[in-house]
Amino acid sequence: MGCKSRGVVALVLSVGMIGCAGSGGGSTQRVQVEPQKKVAERAAARWEALIQKDFAKAYSYLSPGTRAVMSLDLYRAKIRGGIWKKANVDTVSCEQDQCKVLMAIEYSYRDIKSLETRLDENWLRQDGEWWYVPRR
Repeated sequence: MGCKSRGVVALVLSVGMIGCAGSGGGSTQRVQVEPQKKVAERAAARWEALIQKDFAKAYSYLSPGTRAVMSLDLYRAKIRGGIWKKANVDTVSCEQDQCKVLMAIEYSYRDIKSLETRLDENWLRQDGEWWYVPRR
């Protein structure tokens, strides 16, 4: 094999190795994005259940530890639903098995038809699933 041929082979191998190294970065980024996407979906679904007054479904998003100390009846009594009109996930930031979610909530109160507030939520991963952990 001539010197020129060896150079071409080396160039092709180098480009191939760079391509493989580059694709690894994408999968790392995907691993970071996946928890955020999953938590955003679960947070939105929990709020949709609250808006629809499906408190049993909303309760199912609570962490196992929370459900162990709070019955569905107690949860229903604490929630006092019916004021929420709309909920949107604003931001999700995750570190390992914990995510912080900022929700934009539209609600009505007495004679005021539409108010908006922001709520911070804590979500924890346990046994491969993400769970909402309410403030105490």
